[in-house]
Amino acid sequence: MFKQIAIIGAGTMGYGIAFQFAQNNQNVILVDQSEDALVKAKEKIEKYAEIFYRKDPVQYAHAKEIMKQLTVTTSLRDAAEADMVTECVVEILEVKQRLFKEMDELFPEDTIFVSNTSSLKLTDIIRDVQKHRSRSLLTHWFNPAHIVPLVELLQTDETDPAVYAKVKQFLTQCGKVTIDVKKELPGLVANRIQIAMAREVLSLLEDDVATKEDIDRAVAYGPGFRLAQSGLLEIMDFGGLDVWVKVMEQLQPAIASGIKEYPALESKVDAEKFGVKSGEGFFSYPNGSMDDYIFDRDEKLIDQLLLKSKQQERV
Repeated sequence: MFKQIAIIGAGTMGYGIAFQFAQNNQNVILVDQSEDALVKAKEKIEKYAEIFYRKDPVQYAHAKEIMKQLTVTTSLRDAAEADMVTECVVEILEVKQRLFKEMDELFPEDTIFVSNTSSLKLTDIIRDVQKHRSRSLLTHWFNPAHIVPLVELLQTDETDPAVYAKVKQFLTQCGKVTIDVKKELPGLVANRIQIAMAREVLSLLEDDVATKEDIDRAVAYGPGFRLAQSGLLEIMDFGGLDVWVKVMEQLQPAIASGIKEYPALESKVDAEKFGVKSGEGFFSYPNGSMDDYIFDRDEKLIDQLLLKSKQQERV
């Protein structure tokens, strides 16, 4: 559908999106100012390609074939022939605004501009865009982008509906599950739901209602187990909406709401215990690099993705 796709930013989201497109036989050019970031991105893309191929050689191409679809560069000008550009740079508004302005001047008028922002407004990001306003939209992928199926789509009042439809169709062809976000709200849809859960989890932890291990078990083996198969509204249907009305009335006044500080979280940050990347967060991650832990997690997520795909095939 596209002759060439450019991904700007080779970090966590950028290399994952590049992998997803290359895996679907698209010519991808990955752009980053850092040579080191590009080297690491290529290594990760090749490793994930090997994992997917090992798990399902019928459905997925060999790593060598996927790597043929990928070009890397430190120069944005090398990507000037791309007919779709996805921006995955740091979540700083001024940085994104400068990049989109540069892109607006560099790329042909028919190039589609896409931002993967998770927290900033698309209308603010494209403030200085002139030629490509009708060809700009948001596609918010979830980490790890090449495994988690969901992509949230958002358009502005100026976005050409045909452009939006083309990108949505393309993402679906690449195996993603898309949703249309109709209002430009902070956090869009899925992150707002996730933050609501995080707020209650932190409150339960700080109130010493249960241990951190048991709280995570409660999420993974209770709601999370069902959520792997059904959305929450469908779960409510199965539980009975009359029952849910009573549950909402009883629990809403008792759960965490509003804005507050969470010392259980902030004290970890103050102590530079950031999670996997520092070796300790709420839990400890000894005897391994961050990449080791990420690959271990992602292998499990890939198994979950393949199982979900086979289930859908049987429907």
